[in-house]
Amino acid sequence: MDRMSLQMRKNMTAIVEPYGLSHAHAIYLIALNLQDGQTMVGLSRFLDLDTANTNRVIKTLREKGFVYDDRKSESNKKFRIFLTDSGKALADMVMTRITELNNSYFANIPREDILNMRNTLIQVLNNMNLDIDEYMHSKYEDPFYTHLHLMPQVDGYESLSTRAPSRIVRDKE
Repeated sequence: MDRMSLQMRKNMTAIVEPYGLSHAHAIYLIALNLQDGQTMVGLSRFLDLDTANTNRVIKTLREKGFVYDDRKSESNKKFRIFLTDSGKALADMVMTRITELNNSYFANIPREDILNMRNTLIQVLNNMNLDIDEYMHSKYEDPFYTHLHLMPQVDGYESLSTRAPSRIVRDKE
């Protein structure tokens, strides 16, 4: 799994590298594209990442002109982060390319095999006591990962706690 995750991060970095960014920045661009105008704490919760990381990434994205905030003065502690027009364009491109990549990972794999793999991974997460349903139904925020490739409620699968590549969802429709 670590090797797969590493390769996926490398692929994501390759998409944004021409802009002087890494996979970490891409994740924040996607998050803001899904839910623009979040506070720093809200964005951290949305991504399930620490606020120190969020501060570093947002600082870089701000310096490169991809995000701005609604602070009236630099001393304001609470403010919301928004994508600029160029940030929105980049986020749209990143989302498209990552969706294409994610779908390519599942090419030529039968739908049933993908669903079985997904169910197995969900069971592994449950066995690790990670309480995936609590994360998906966070009372604080609508977590980032709930936005990605939601599978409709079909075939006896719950709609809010199951995920599949978009190709699988399209195949079923």
